[in-house]
Amino acid sequence: MLGHSNVRVAICISTFRRQNLLRDLLHGIGKLRFVKVSPPQLEIVVVDTPDESGSAQEVCDDASLPWPLKYVVEPRRGLTYARNRAIAEAGSVDFIAFVDDDEVPSPPWLDELLWAQAKFSADVVSGPVSPTYSPEVAGWIKAGGFFASPPQATGTRCRTCATHNGLVATHVFAKVPQFNDSFALSGAEDTDFFLRASQAGCTIVWSQEAVVYEYTSANRGTITWLLRREYQTGNGWVFCEAVVGNRLRTWVIRFVKACGHLVIGSAAAFWRLLWFDGPAVVRSLQRVSLGIGMLAALVGHRFLAYQHVGIEQGD
Repeated sequence: MLGHSNVRVAICISTFRRQNLLRDLLHGIGKLRFVKVSPPQLEIVVVDTPDESGSAQEVCDDASLPWPLKYVVEPRRGLTYARNRAIAEAGSVDFIAFVDDDEVPSPPWLDELLWAQAKFSADVVSGPVSPTYSPEVAGWIKAGGFFASPPQATGTRCRTCATHNGLVATHVFAKVPQFNDSFALSGAEDTDFFLRASQAGCTIVWSQEAVVYEYTSANRGTITWLLRREYQTGNGWVFCEAVVGNRLRTWVIRFVKACGHLVIGSAAAFWRLLWFDGPAVVRSLQRVSLGIGMLAALVGHRFLAYQHVGIEQGD
């Protein structure tokens, strides 16, 4: 058993009008177990944003957990404000563990993240997301693997990662103080943060065993959502690169790659259509949408995916 006794960990959650999903998440956190590392000192921080009515207060009050839970409301809209508020509320801890409010961790989730951190002397550890589905989601989307994380060997070095499943040593925040508020309504704030962390010399590794389960709603399980998400990804990636790289060189390289995605994706979609391979057609169209999102960013258009209140965080 690797040492992590007396290590302090804050599990940070940002939530927005997802009471039932948040209830499932907190229930799952209550089932965490520690086998590979000594049980850490845990606390849970829930940031409700921008719902000033405090819609998640009752869920947090009713949660039965063996560790303390802190609930706060962040009035500013945007994921970056929620992330930064959670970090501030966590106080003096050794690690921040991020998980989204539409996810449920597997029982060994945090155990595996902490074990991989100690094993590989990592500054950041990320893990996979395994989807669960609303009954309304079409079978071909479930079978197509659109929402599952590609598997990687534990210990694999990563250039960046996401906050839907990650452990961050708090000394990282001395090098990269906070999430960039320019990404508050566009998303990709986590990609930007971890790219900057990598550039600052921080080590990011993968833990294949640190699984969280993410709920895929009927709204997400559609072709429209899949294409929109790829557009958002391509658009956000360009703005992330603009922060960390040589702008002119990055622009040229990204323009060439975007055009490549358009050409290859279009050709592949046409070919797969001839073979009546629906999932492969959608994957090819996702590549086209990714390229279009990149090109839009290169001419200065920023896609504000979370600008409207009706759009859920993470959707």
